[in-house]
Parts: sequence; structure tokens; C-alpha cells
Amino acid sequence: MEIAAPPTVDFEVDIGRAEMDFYARNGYLVIDAITTADEVAWMRDAYACLLTRTRSGLPNEFFDVTRPYGSLASPSIGQLLMPERFVPQIRATALWRNARRIAARLLEVPLETVEHWGHLIFKAANDGGETPWHQDEAYWNVHRDYHAIAAWTPMQHVDESNGCLWFLPGSHLGPVVAHRHVGDDPSVHILELAERIDTEGAVAVPLMAGGMSFHHPRLLHYAGPNRTNRPRLAWANEFQTAPVQRSTPADRPWVLEGEAALARAMRT
Repeated sequence: MEIAAPPTVDFEVDIGRAEMDFYARNGYLVIDAITTADEVAWMRDAYACLLTRTRSGLPNEFFDVTRPYGSLASPSIGQLLMPERFVPQIRATALWRNARRIAARLLEVPLETVEHWGHLIFKAANDGGETPWHQDEAYWNVHRDYHAIAAWTPMQHVDESNGCLWFLPGSHLGPVVAHRHVGDDPSVHILELAERIDTEGAVAVPLMAGGMSFHHPRLLHYAGPNRTNRPRLAWANEFQTAPVQRSTPADRPWVLEGEAALARAMRT
């Protein structure tokens, strides 16, 4: 699998105090354009190349977060963790440079301390189901504390018809709440809230290709189904400082249940 070098792009975007204050209050920030159309076209080509990889049904390759580990059926909601394993060139893009700089400002840390990993997620045409309300931190290792932020970029226009993100402003100021695996099956990767919440104040975040939304790992968010005849493709990048070991593990039994289910699946 050969992926060409990204185009040379001279495009810079940054934020100031007003945007940082908005993020602190609301837990998210929207940037209308984080890169150029040429670079988005290169990312779409790289994405298409990655989609041709052989699926294992496990998180080492594209897998369906809505089905039990090991499923080789065509994914409804597919995810590939750490695509930079195969496309290290992502770190040579204007998108990555701009996103990392803005992430450092929102995290209020020196740029040189900001680490990175990414994931791709797609929703199949006319089939990609909803992503339930959740908090990203609910997925993470219970033995570590994180200072992190997500940066989400669509490869095409997204709105309510094909599964744009919805955020619940200010919900990042609360704790990580109880989650469960969909269907109460720990071999299904995707999580949902254990109890219903009031989403009256939620806001939809439509974006053009190459736009970007940043959100806090404790911000409650959701994405609807893809009802269009084209897949909805998104390239997410997570920026963080080095995780810190906790003296006491976080009380998130669903994480441990999921880890055990994945370990069983990998042994079979």
C-alpha cells in the first residue's frame, strides 16, 4: 500500500483568547476551515486506500464498533485506530500543524508537550447507525489521568442528514458518568450512557469538508445515522500531554469488561 506525500500547503489558522474562553465555557470549538481543498482531496485518497485493507474484526484494523469483536461483516460504523501507523504523512499536513497548535492553546500547555494519535470513523451509506450519547473519556484506561482534546474533521460536508456531531454545551464540567456497552454486550466496542439524560440544549455542528470541531473528552456528544447514499467519512485526531498514572484506578467497570472481551476475542 503506497500513499503519496501530501501536497505542499501554505495555510495557517489560529485562535485567540475569545475562542479559548468559549471552549472553556462550552467544551467545544468549531473552526470553519483547518486546511485547503487540495489537502482534503489527498486525505480522502489516503482514506480510500486504508479502506481497502483486509479486515480482522479487531481494533488492529478497520472493525465495526456496533458488532461483536471478530465480525467480518461490512461495517455499519467502521473505525480504524491510529491510522498514522499506515499514513505517517498526516503529521506533515497543514491540518495537523494547525490542529496541534490550536489544541495546545485550548489545553493551555506548551506546544512541544502535545502528543498525538488518531482514528478514522465512517458511517456506511444508507446504513450507518447513530453514535449514542457518550463521553470519550469513558473509553480510556482506568489507570491513567488524561489532559486531552479531540479534533474531528469530515472528508465531506456533514449535517443532520449524514451524521454530523451534536454537543451538549457545558457538560464537560461534570464527571465521567456511567456508561455501558450497547446491548450490554462487552464484546461490542461502542458505548452508550447507562441512564438517559436531558439533551434539550444540545447543538448540531454541521461542517464543510476540511472544517474541524474540537471537543473536551468529558463533553457529552452524539452523531445521528447516515441517511444519504454516500459514506460519511471522518478523520479524528486526539491531542494530549503524557498521561499520568493514577494512584487509584477510576471506577469504570465497563472499560474492564470491554478489555476482557477483546482479550478473549484475540485468543480465538
